[in-house]
Amino acid sequence: MPDALDGDFSRSRAVLIGTWDYRHLRAVPAAEHSSHRMRSLLTSPLCGNWPEDRVSVVDNRARLGELPHELVLWLCDAVDVALFYYVGHGQYDNDDRLCLALGDSSSDPVLRTTTSLTFDAVRLAFRASKAATKIAILDCCFAGLAAGQDSKLAGAPDMPRSPGFYLMMASGEFNAAWFETTAESSRPQTYFTKYLIDLTESGIPDQPAGLSLGPIFDKVADALVRDGKPAPGCRVSDHAADFVFARNRANPAALKAAPPYLAHAVFNSAPTPPHPQAHTLPDSKSCEVNPATAGDAIKLSSTDVDADGMYSAAYRLESDWNNYPKNVAKMESLYRTAAESGHTDAMSRLGLLLEGRIRPKLEQSCPGEALDGDIDAAMYWYKEAARRGNIFGAFWLGQLYEDRLGNWFDALKWYETAASGGHQGAQAALNGLQQRLALGLGPLAHAHEFEGGDR
Repeated sequence: MPDALDGDFSRSRAVLIGTWDYRHLRAVPAAEHSSHRMRSLLTSPLCGNWPEDRVSVVDNRARLGELPHELVLWLCDAVDVALFYYVGHGQYDNDDRLCLALGDSSSDPVLRTTTSLTFDAVRLAFRASKAATKIAILDCCFAGLAAGQDSKLAGAPDMPRSPGFYLMMASGEFNAAWFETTAESSRPQTYFTKYLIDLTESGIPDQPAGLSLGPIFDKVADALVRDGKPAPGCRVSDHAADFVFARNRANPAALKAAPPYLAHAVFNSAPTPPHPQAHTLPDSKSCEVNPATAGDAIKLSSTDVDADGMYSAAYRLESDWNNYPKNVAKMESLYRTAAESGHTDAMSRLGLLLEGRIRPKLEQSCPGEALDGDIDAAMYWYKEAARRGNIFGAFWLGQLYEDRLGNWFDALKWYETAASGGHQGAQAALNGLQQRLALGLGPLAHAHEFEGGDR
């Protein structure tokens, strides 16, 4: 199996589709720069010099035409690695299927399927491919819809499955993806691709000479959430998380792995990492509550403990890619101790564990599928964090109300709270939910129809 360290991609194929000029939709100049940057990354020494003739580029295709047929032919040509990348507008049709917009794609839900490249067509092309590793990177709104149909990029009862696939999604099922505008940058980029390539180009300390997809995505997701951008998602099967995507600039051993004439190109000009944003809401003191009145189920402790140290230790356990499956019980204990001492970030992370949203990933069981956790306990800690000014607690509380309970009223309320504190992911979720309600499309397929008031 080739990787970035041996650089033999002669039996692999990458298909890059970018659309930024539209007849019926808003132009996205950032998609152009992200698409071109992705192509440059793949064909650079950092990613093993994918041959130019093994990278098929579709820029600003106006009409669907023969594109689904071409896609099948391209990916069927791959034996080792089949990679698909799309950047541009994502839309959903009346059956909640992901539609990757082209130049003439319609904004009418009835016509989106026939004027766009559906992800069903992409999935079909992956299924027809015999590539050992299949990778899809979707940098568009509503990308989470691609994880339907058992989250498989390939394989069905009558077809052999690929040994591994990795699906990266810049946004949730009904959330928007975000991008820079021309007012912010002379060469704007979409945030997911920007963070992905920035991270790949700068490398990850304490990782091997070859950077694999798993730690790359984890670090990108952490950075996006840290900076208040929409939280991305992924689906992984078998060995794909271990696929070496790029050389690790942050590991000196990677220099030895590169031929001397490539060393300068691989290790110079690392980008500046993005700047973190504040984690708290304005006037957070006014949000504080008296623990004595917060409910009898869980009490906040007044003991003097090193809450920051507890939180840092738990987060190091959670984010250490070399330590899977995680010791979730120890993490939960550390987060709980810090949370009971008033640490709002620990409250939010504890809520994620209790809800079951991140536990499968940490335990490597049913990757990508949220487990039925203790919803009431998770809600308690999200609210405690949000009421004390933590924008992540407010955002995840909104997600709980929308995704798990189907309670649109309270989801909107908490999304607005987080968005007012600068959480752009919450603003995206708010816009997506408002658009969905305006179109009369009703609840998500996996959420319960909400009845009654606030729990």
